[in-house]
Amino acid sequence: MDEFFTTFEVAKLCYVSPGTVIRWIREGKLPAAVTAGGHRRVRWEDLLVLLNSMKMPIPDEFMTAKNTNGSKGIKMLIVDDEMYIRKMIRFVIANDFPEIEVEEAVDGFSAGWKAFSHMPDLIILDIRLPGMDGFRICELIRKMPELKHTKIIAITGLPESETKEKIMKLGADDYLVKPFDLDELKNKIVEQIGERLGRKNRKNAA
Repeated sequence: MDEFFTTFEVAKLCYVSPGTVIRWIREGKLPAAVTAGGHRRVRWEDLLVLLNSMKMPIPDEFMTAKNTNGSKGIKMLIVDDEMYIRKMIRFVIANDFPEIEVEEAVDGFSAGWKAFSHMPDLIILDIRLPGMDGFRICELIRKMPELKHTKIIAITGLPESETKEKIMKLGADDYLVKPFDLDELKNKIVEQIGERLGRKNRKNAA
């Protein structure tokens, strides 16, 4: 189920006035639904898109902790040197996949160590990384017998077909080009580990 915010909650999260939020809505920058009582409601996904387009930081308060049932043994590693991307993916996981335990790495060297120590079910792997790029990390992971069942979704700002072909040949299971759609990210997560999550692919679900 989608989570909705009031205009006051959006203003509080973004450290702006409610009037600014109303202006965003009126200018078409921020989609909003209207309740029967005439109150505006904003989807968290739409707010996240606005923050990204305006280059505004994602507030820490936006990262609501919803994993109240504790970890169910499903693990994910997010590898990206951009804080915004890591926070965005983590927020998607917290809201749509609260059963997943998340770890982060900001460079290739820490990614390799955390992949081995964390033993994730899924790795979201940026290709362009400091220290050791995503191509090398993908190659190393695929040489680890302990991680043979780990799924890898590569992400990159490079749309060239050669980049996709190379990372897929090295063992990635799927591929996303920045900036990617949040629903596309969710679908790919379900495609890769939906069986472990006990979920059907969103595209095929009734």
